[in-house]
Amino acid sequence: MSAVAKRYARALYEVASEKQAVETMENELIQITDIIKGNDELNMLLAHPKVTADEKKEMVNALFAGKISDIALNFVHILIERGREDELNDVLKHFTELSNEARGIADATVTTAKPLTEAEVQKIAEQFGQKLNKKLRVTTKVDPSIIGGMIVRIGDRLYDGSIKGKLARFTQQIKQAQV
Repeated sequence: MSAVAKRYARALYEVASEKQAVETMENELIQITDIIKGNDELNMLLAHPKVTADEKKEMVNALFAGKISDIALNFVHILIERGREDELNDVLKHFTELSNEARGIADATVTTAKPLTEAEVQKIAEQFGQKLNKKLRVTTKVDPSIIGGMIVRIGDRLYDGSIKGKLARFTQQIKQAQV
C-alpha cells in the first residue's frame, strides 16, 4: 500500500470522524470501488490517459451524484484531479484499517478445506477475538488444497493450522536434520 494512499485515507478519515460519518464513508467507499471494479469499461475510461479529468468527474457524477455523500463525491473528484484515481482501492483498505482500529475491530480471513457452519465461524471469532482483545469480522474461504485444519489471517498475522502447512514444516525439519 502506497504512502500516498495512506495520506489520503488518513485525511478522509479525519474529515469523516469530524462529521461522525466514519461508517457511512466506509460503506460509500466500498460501494464506489465495487461499482468501478465491476465495470471493465468504466475502469478503462478512468485509467485512460486521454480522458480528461473533467470528463472523468462527469462520469463519476453521473454514476454517484445523489447516491453518495458530497464528502465522498468530492474526495473522488480530488483523486481524479490529482491523477490518483488508481489509489482508490488502497485508500479504502487503509481507511477500513483506521476505522477498525478506532472501533476495536479486526478483519479475519479463515481458510478451511470444507465450508464452516455459522456456529464454527462464531467460535473462531470469539477465540481469536479474545486473543487479540478485539471484535473480529470473519470472512471465510474454502480451499481443498489445505487438506484439513485452517489458516487464519488477521491483518499481517498468519496462523497456519492446516495439514498442508504442518506437512511443509515437517518436510523442512527433515531437510534441516539431514544437513
